[in-house]
Amino acid sequence: MSSVQFSSFFTSSVMPPPVAGVKKYTAQFAYTVYVPDHVDISTVQKCLEDRRANFIPIDSSFDADSILKDSLCQFVVLDKSYFTLCTRDRQPAKFGYKSRNVVMSQKWRSDCFANMPSSEFTEIDGIWQPGQLPVLHFVFGRGAHSLHTIYLVDDNTICEFYEDETAIDMFELAAIAQRKSTCVSHFFVVNRGLKYWVVSTADPNTCFGFGPSIKTRVISKLVDSPTTIQALIDESQPLADIGPPTNHSPNFKLHDCNGEEIVEGETFALRIIDYQDDGEDQSKDDECERNNMFDFKSWVDASNHSCSRSEPVICATIDSTQYFGMAVVDGIVNLTFNGQFLHIDLNDEHPEVFLEESEPPVSNRIQIRCTDSGDYTLSTWEGDIGIVCDWVKGSYGNIYVDSSGNGNEREQFKLRLVKV
Repeated sequence: MSSVQFSSFFTSSVMPPPVAGVKKYTAQFAYTVYVPDHVDISTVQKCLEDRRANFIPIDSSFDADSILKDSLCQFVVLDKSYFTLCTRDRQPAKFGYKSRNVVMSQKWRSDCFANMPSSEFTEIDGIWQPGQLPVLHFVFGRGAHSLHTIYLVDDNTICEFYEDETAIDMFELAAIAQRKSTCVSHFFVVNRGLKYWVVSTADPNTCFGFGPSIKTRVISKLVDSPTTIQALIDESQPLADIGPPTNHSPNFKLHDCNGEEIVEGETFALRIIDYQDDGEDQSKDDECERNNMFDFKSWVDASNHSCSRSEPVICATIDSTQYFGMAVVDGIVNLTFNGQFLHIDLNDEHPEVFLEESEPPVSNRIQIRCTDSGDYTLSTWEGDIGIVCDWVKGSYGNIYVDSSGNGNEREQFKLRLVKV
């Protein structure tokens, strides 16, 4: 049996290869999918997880048990109207194609359906069927957010892939969506780069654009509730011009915790505001007193210990302060550390915030957002994906871009600037 990559089965003009430039993209596939010779692969609806699958053509008389005994602990076998999940420790389970992205994602493979949630799957004539239809995604370009290896499991999806970067014709896509019978019928999703749209199948002029940080929330609303795309548009309209100030805006200024403006050449510490601090009866003025401002606090630091990069990265520490600065380049406020600029790279598998001497290009630039309380949050320049902090152990926190779409306000950490 010879191994065949997915693009060999699906026309190369519509199925792009692995995302160009993604660091640490493993050549090892996440799992194996066997395609018996009686199955016409061109009739199988694509899904996001196919990018991580190793598709292998096989004779229809193959013995799944012998394959399990030889080497693999689990794999998928395609058939004309269903596919089968085979594992060593459980009986093979058949699933309808509407659930393929869910079944082939890590969260389902990890427990091998030991505790099948009846609300999500129902067994009909020996085949497990999903409780909800998948959402159709049209994915444009190799740099599309949904193609990043750590986001392929998002949502119950079926997909159409387009490698080119030509203009998107929503009416043409709507015509394709109307011919699909195995997906949600009233809307579809379009993704190019960090931009998403939900589009009405009946009226493609009705569409709502948004970034990855609220993707899960938007799609869930349209699937699980009577919310309409027009309602999403109406809700967002009043907020369009009154969002909190960011360094996107002209004349954006940084201020310390006492409200004093910070200018180039001055230094400041970045205190991480713990969420329990929100209820503290403590004023910013008291907090900034020099006698106690560094006592038992969480701060942003710099570290040479990165799991994915050779450059220094910023991290969170306890009672270890470093002094940051700012530089204005072409009217844009950038955070700096020891003369180096803070960068992000969304092509990293785990995008940390790292330091480089050169100013960041737009794709690596960090957006600084001022909250109503005068504190700051960080996110990507485009797409508004939140930068979060996970405490790996008691004294060290990993600071990185979280575009899972499942985050909430408590997870996007806040920063308070303490001038020194």
